[in-house]
Amino acid sequence: MFDKKIISALSYFSLFFAPVITPAIIWCTNKDKEIRHQWALLTQTTFVAGLIVIISLYNNVPFSTNSADTIHFLALATVFFIVFLNVSILIFNLIRGITRIVKRNDDNWARC
Repeated sequence: MFDKKIISALSYFSLFFAPVITPAIIWCTNKDKEIRHQWALLTQTTFVAGLIVIISLYNNVPFSTNSADTIHFLALATVFFIVFLNVSILIFNLIRGITRIVKRNDDNWARC
């Protein structure tokens, strides 16, 4: 049971060192339903996609706060939204990783 907790928490904490790769490997190699039933792969894929969008917008679109220049204003608003989304995903992964380690064995810790 302790190994399940560590593996599940590792898939959430891997956002800091190997996002998407570690949860995908854990998801593919484990047959245990409790470990495979988690959100780490989805949230980290969303996080990485958001970073790619931010980088591509930053490199290709000049930002403007002038609302008359609609495309540039929408690009800036999109970047702020994605930054907010990525910070939320980071906090979500931290909380989920910690709760995977802390919860007792008698709890149904794999389900949300």
